[in-house]
Amino acid sequence: MQRVLITGAGSGIGKEFTQLFLRDGSEVLAVSLLQDELDQLPQNFRFGASRLQTLQMDLAKPDAAGALLQWCNVNDWLPDVLINNAGFACFGEAVDLSTERVADMLELNVVTLTMTSMLFGRAMKQRGHGKILNVGSTAGMVPSTRMAAYGASKSYVNTFTYALAAELKPYGVTVTCLTPGATQTKFAQAGGIDSFTGKSLLHNMFEKNKAGSPVEVARSGYDALAAGRVQARVGKGSTFAALAARLVSQKRLPALIKNP
Repeated sequence: MQRVLITGAGSGIGKEFTQLFLRDGSEVLAVSLLQDELDQLPQNFRFGASRLQTLQMDLAKPDAAGALLQWCNVNDWLPDVLINNAGFACFGEAVDLSTERVADMLELNVVTLTMTSMLFGRAMKQRGHGKILNVGSTAGMVPSTRMAAYGASKSYVNTFTYALAAELKPYGVTVTCLTPGATQTKFAQAGGIDSFTGKSLLHNMFEKNKAGSPVEVARSGYDALAAGRVQARVGKGSTFAALAARLVSQKRLPALIKNP
């Protein structure tokens, strides 16, 4: 029975990943910042509650990855599969955002994801098997206003993951980058998109419930991980982002993509 560690597992895409792995018979360690979300998981997934373990942890804290690995070592719970799903956005013009909030976002989206990939990936390399999935984003392909730091963080995730995949492939470890478009989760609420009062296509998309489905996104990532694919691109806008990234210079994209 494989063991799967999922960060940001309490809601949205992470919750859907939790359901998928419980349904295939895996043991799951669900990690989330919010204890109330974790408390709901055994009730939501009674069919797999005996194989579900939860852990409340703030992964935006410095050395969170080390603390998570230590917990796994102490509790004899090293995963066969790591799903780095936890992350959030800061929406608004860069110089107007809270510097503390942006720093927390970068710590979670970039530093913790990198360190968990390295620490757990190192153990997988030594064992000669394992799978890692990092949740990047189509936002990392196309720089846009009001998403400057978030898009940059996801650009890092995308490129780091592709390089890590090439490094670990010879050792029997696969690494997958899931690059969804805007997805109908708590993303808008956490990032301040839902409370934005200006003109914004992204705000309208979430308000009208027209963003992508977390069920579809998780399934795409799950299938790509099982097949050992390096990338899974899914969601509304993903095809446009991929084409724009290939055809237009990055320095021109923020001016061409109006009203994000």
